[in-house]
Amino acid sequence: MLQWSGLHPYNAVHVARVSSPLEPSRLGEAIGRVVSLAGLTNYRVTKDGGRYHYGGGPIEVDPCILDGGEDPVSVVHREMERQLNEPFPQTGVFQPFRWFLVQGENESFAGLAYFHMVADAESIGRLFREVLTAAIDELPQVLGDTGLARQRSSRVPWGGLTSLPRRARGAFRKFQRMRQSFRSPDCPVNRFDNEWFGLSLDVRDSAAALELARKHGATANDLFLAALLKAVIPATSWRFEKARQHLSAGCVVNVRRDLPESRRGDFGLFLGTFSVTHPVPVDVKLEDLIKSICEQTREVKRDRLYLASKFEFRLNRFLFANQPLEKQRNFYRKAYPVWGSLTNFKMDGFQIGEKAEVTEYYRAVSAGPALPFVIGVTGYRGRLHFGFTYRPDVIRGETLRGIVDRFILLITGKEQEA
Repeated sequence: MLQWSGLHPYNAVHVARVSSPLEPSRLGEAIGRVVSLAGLTNYRVTKDGGRYHYGGGPIEVDPCILDGGEDPVSVVHREMERQLNEPFPQTGVFQPFRWFLVQGENESFAGLAYFHMVADAESIGRLFREVLTAAIDELPQVLGDTGLARQRSSRVPWGGLTSLPRRARGAFRKFQRMRQSFRSPDCPVNRFDNEWFGLSLDVRDSAAALELARKHGATANDLFLAALLKAVIPATSWRFEKARQHLSAGCVVNVRRDLPESRRGDFGLFLGTFSVTHPVPVDVKLEDLIKSICEQTREVKRDRLYLASKFEFRLNRFLFANQPLEKQRNFYRKAYPVWGSLTNFKMDGFQIGEKAEVTEYYRAVSAGPALPFVIGVTGYRGRLHFGFTYRPDVIRGETLRGIVDRFILLITGKEQEA
């Protein structure tokens, strides 16, 4: 992520919709108190080795205040996209979090943009909950979530020697599948800007998506991966004229369950990745795609193949660093030819006190130089909230909108053969 940030900001954004107005000064005071108690201030990172350090100490925070006007959600969405493309300093000492507040009528939207290298979505969700609780109730003297103050190494485990042969075989099979995968369009310019838009399903459609997954004996993640592959069929019609005709999609996963129990509550970045591949013929049925994806993800979970991603990233980081910019912009479409990726996060249980509640929760994540687009899925209080980030210099906005329309129809069962 640090290497990618050298080309374009690699950030993520969380927004909580709060059922009452928040006082900006009170929010700023709560932020300052919580991040200071957690020691999450005065951050420094070394580009060469990726080593980081929090200097700690008290800071003052003034969140950016925005008027929501008649359509606060649109203001929130525009600010989320802007924050994705706004760089953090990365040199010297800096604060890796930016806070903003959109004021609506009798409600507020509290936002947090962060330098993605510092934390995963779970850590940020916990930090956000601590801050909003402090803003709504009382400023804490000690942290309610003491794990926020534990910033030990974010190294992802590699799984041990006994399972290494299985992961090596899995990595080799993945390499073979990738060699068959159709590449996304190349990027013709040295530009990595992200565009983003959000879409939320109501309770009924969210329940329909989860029920469709259960009907096929799949997880929601399996359903979303299958729908993603089927949704991009019209955008990949010319692949049948090429030697590489298969389609691949990626997925980012939380690997905290693989950590020692004493470290699972640490604040940090604990992520792995895997990919799925399928021939995806034009007439493929969604249920057949789901079946194939389930078989692949069962193998991934059984052999913990997502842990092998740390070695893949190290190799790609070395190769990427030795490429000129003109080749870096298209490096990953060759090394990791996925058309899109998913990142899932369930935020249920977000309690901030008796005076107000968080009614909705949105996320935006960077596509980086590796992906044409990424889908951030957030489950909250029985609803699914989607954030779609894409690189317009790789995939056009109207093309992506068409993919999204088909994706939503597929996961809600409204048009199984969309």
